[in-house]
Amino acid sequence: MEKTYGSVSIATATTAAILASVGTAAAGYLFHRSETARIRNLRKEERRGRINAEIKLRNVLKNGVIGNSGGAAMGTCISNVNDVERNGSSRIRNSICTQECNAGKNCEEMRCVNNDMFLRCIGVVVSPFMKRMGTPRQGALAPDSRGYIQIDPSVAMETLEGLEMYSHVWLVFKFHANTDIPGSAKTKVRPPRAGGLKVGQLATRSPHRPNALGLSLVKFSQIDFHNKRLHITALDLVNGTPIYDVKPVVPWDEPGYMGYGDRLVVPNWVSQDDALSDVVFSDHAETVLRDCVEKGKLSPLYKKKDDGFLCALKAIKQILAQDPRAQTKRGKLDSKEPYKIVFCSIQVEFLVLTTAKIEVIDVQSLNFKESEQVDGIPFANEGTMNQGNSINNMC
Repeated sequence: MEKTYGSVSIATATTAAILASVGTAAAGYLFHRSETARIRNLRKEERRGRINAEIKLRNVLKNGVIGNSGGAAMGTCISNVNDVERNGSSRIRNSICTQECNAGKNCEEMRCVNNDMFLRCIGVVVSPFMKRMGTPRQGALAPDSRGYIQIDPSVAMETLEGLEMYSHVWLVFKFHANTDIPGSAKTKVRPPRAGGLKVGQLATRSPHRPNALGLSLVKFSQIDFHNKRLHITALDLVNGTPIYDVKPVVPWDEPGYMGYGDRLVVPNWVSQDDALSDVVFSDHAETVLRDCVEKGKLSPLYKKKDDGFLCALKAIKQILAQDPRAQTKRGKLDSKEPYKIVFCSIQVEFLVLTTAKIEVIDVQSLNFKESEQVDGIPFANEGTMNQGNSINNMC
């Protein structure tokens, strides 16, 4: 009997040990889940805090340093025309140096004194690119992108007459979505495709420059004299971008045209073609996109009656082919976590399946609130997205 009791005691102790181990493992698992959820919530709060801080910073910079920039306030995809016309006439102060060599003075001794220039905003861009992420680095990379310039009421439409004789135009604009502080001492940047090479700001097309001025080549489409709109395609401008000048493109803008002068030379990392070869839509994502176009969610840029669905589909594919992810992610395989870009008033969710293939897995309708925007740039959060399961949440 003692042996029996001894065996029972050993079994009981073994069972207790096993239960204790299981309990410890379960407690550890629950703690891990709880800690993971806590960290995720902290990350969401941190991100929300950064977004709010960025909004406040940009408001301070706009109102306290350079004045109201006149960016268009967007309700959904496109701004209210009256808002654009009311805000578009604001003057933007940019310091543009024009050094002149006066007689008796060395050019090196000249300074930018009394050479500041006040620029007059002549219009505001209405574009499908609502945020910096997802905006192509060059318009020619997204030829099916559509937009227009809402001309300011103070500008006579007669100034645009004859522009229809040209196929392309130059746009002088402001990088209004910049978040850097004016007067920053930063002088060099790392271009995204330069492999870590650091070059001077003025040796790149970076938006972060001594003066936040940009020059964009776009394709002319048509002029709407009644609504005071200059329609363009193949653009690379964020929604709400202020425009200061429009100039027609002429053949001599291309170095070496007809043998005159030297031909264009650029670094290898500028001219390399690194577009992804395969961008596809899932059946669900394509169905939702078609539904959004048919219900006018992408209007007036992409309408049902003017091949809006096919053009929007091609434009999104062209954007994603350039891999719009962050520089540290670009060109790398990462199929675990979906990425998102905003196009008009929809959110496009995609996965990077291979180093050469991207799949759009979902499209969701967005409802931007004016309080969540600065200069027409929306800050999407959980409240921005329409409620309901995305599979059943057609536009």
